[in-house]
Amino acid sequence: MAILGKERSDDLEMIYEGISGLLALYESDPDSRGMLSFMKAFTSYTEKICRLLDGDGPVVWHNTGVSPELILGLENAVDLPIESYPILQNLVGDPDRTCEYIDRAEAHGIPAEVCSVDKSTLGSALKGLLPKPACLFSVSSPCDSQLVAMPALREFTGTPLYMVDIPYLYGKREIQYVARQFKDAIPFLEKHTGRKWRPELFRAACEKSNRMSEHILEWNELRKHVPCPQVSKVVNLMVPLFIAFAGTDTGVFVAEQLALEARERIQKGEWAVPGGEKIRSIWYQNPMWFDLQFYDWLESEFQMVVTMDVFGYHAPEGIMDLTSVDTMLEGMAKRIVTMAPMTRQFKGPIDIYLNDFATLYQDFKADMAVYAGHVGCKQGWGGIGFLKEKAKELGIPLLSFEFDFLDRRVTPIETIQEEFGRFINNVIIPRMG
Repeated sequence: MAILGKERSDDLEMIYEGISGLLALYESDPDSRGMLSFMKAFTSYTEKICRLLDGDGPVVWHNTGVSPELILGLENAVDLPIESYPILQNLVGDPDRTCEYIDRAEAHGIPAEVCSVDKSTLGSALKGLLPKPACLFSVSSPCDSQLVAMPALREFTGTPLYMVDIPYLYGKREIQYVARQFKDAIPFLEKHTGRKWRPELFRAACEKSNRMSEHILEWNELRKHVPCPQVSKVVNLMVPLFIAFAGTDTGVFVAEQLALEARERIQKGEWAVPGGEKIRSIWYQNPMWFDLQFYDWLESEFQMVVTMDVFGYHAPEGIMDLTSVDTMLEGMAKRIVTMAPMTRQFKGPIDIYLNDFATLYQDFKADMAVYAGHVGCKQGWGGIGFLKEKAKELGIPLLSFEFDFLDRRVTPIETIQEEFGRFINNVIIPRMG
């Protein structure tokens, strides 16, 4: 299949073919407005990579923790959230390709303990699947793996890196510290892209991000409804949406469609689980990205819905003050420090992590919680004892297991299904009477 009129690598062709098939599927289903909007967004991201490979640009690579509004302030430059590529390969392409990228990165010298999203990103770059950047822009979050991955990408590409230091605490002083770094990054971005940074473009991106956040905040509220109006798997797609489309019309469109679909389904008396919802859960930590059908299995096997997870949860701190460049820079800093998933929970004291856990369980009227612990997530496993104590204190049934959200070889899906079956049949069903 030719993408944008040209033959592409098998990897890109596979992603595009997968998206095209899902587009056709969801276009024929009037009840899949939310998933259809995601597929349209993923299509635009894939086509964006193709245009950049053809020489469109200059391009600025950025990591998961970056909210791209600052880069969108550059005139005729393009931001590229590089970690979205292997994630997309897992979601709509071939997860075995992602395993290949991981193995390639480890063979290149990246430690096995580094998060698979960083290893797979480097592996896809080593394979030549990403366009050459003018420069790299990153933040030192959401985890320590980023501190390994971004310098490795700088060495591989031979291009300069600007890394924003995200501090340990969350106060006004820390937010101002991050905002100053963003302001200092503007000359760096201008120098290495050769493009002028324009306040009006930055403001337009921030305004779109605010609109996107408003829709997502509404969507968060709508998913609290009993029964939950939408399927489980949409919640974990929010992070790819933020990484790739914050500050864009596409991001606004997808968030608007998600909220609209949830609102309409509630009005019609429709719900996510065929046959009726019996078990409500929150999913704390990493999503099942190597097998998105797992969420369908939970719904059909146990009539269980995942109402919200850490990746879908949107704290109110996401709205930015558009008064001036300085207030927008500070708003973007606050957004990253206090709202971005994992950065919000894993920087500083563990209190926010525990408090969000309790808040989600209560607000989304859950019957159980899931801790899906990524094997590479040292912060999460470092705090698992505190999380179990909090769950015990609040009387929350907690299922925890270890896996890798991109590398299905670490814990087979059949093993995870057995864990869920045991926990639900032996703990949840007897508890619910």
